[in-house]
Amino acid sequence: MNPGMIIAIVSTAIGCLVAGSFAYGTVFPVRVTETTDLAASPAEVWAVLADTSAYHEWNPSIIESSGTVAEGECLDNTVVFGDGTMRFTPRVLVADPGRELTWRGSTAVPGLADGTHSFVLSPLPDGGTRLTQEETFVGVLVPWTTGMLRAMEPEFVAVNTAIGERAAQLQQSRP
Repeated sequence: MNPGMIIAIVSTAIGCLVAGSFAYGTVFPVRVTETTDLAASPAEVWAVLADTSAYHEWNPSIIESSGTVAEGECLDNTVVFGDGTMRFTPRVLVADPGRELTWRGSTAVPGLADGTHSFVLSPLPDGGTRLTQEETFVGVLVPWTTGMLRAMEPEFVAVNTAIGERAAQLQQSRP
């Protein structure tokens, strides 16, 4: 076998692996979901989510954020990632006050690991809010990082808890 043929075979194998990973990661996305009942109204929870400039004060995951929470706008988020941080700029897909905030972000190369992240607020009979936070991951790297992505569940619990605590602080600070 000549070197050109070896290169062609290796290139084809790598191409098949990437295409297969992309197809698998698209057909079988990884979802991380956490639902928490909060003692705050949907409007109060929305106020916490929409104030991106205050995320650094309460959010254990997104430690810096800026941008306008409105459909079509981009946010600039810095998240805790392992022992460091990672910056990403998701586009807001849904900004329905008191109901839903959804954005979509990707790695530096779209298609490697793209995530659609949502916060869905449902009113409870007692005036509180059922908060469902979910992220759906698709892309080439998703089949290879499923364990790491699923390990985000405790982080979602922490963020939902922090949202409830922040909403309670804002309730107490009102006259």
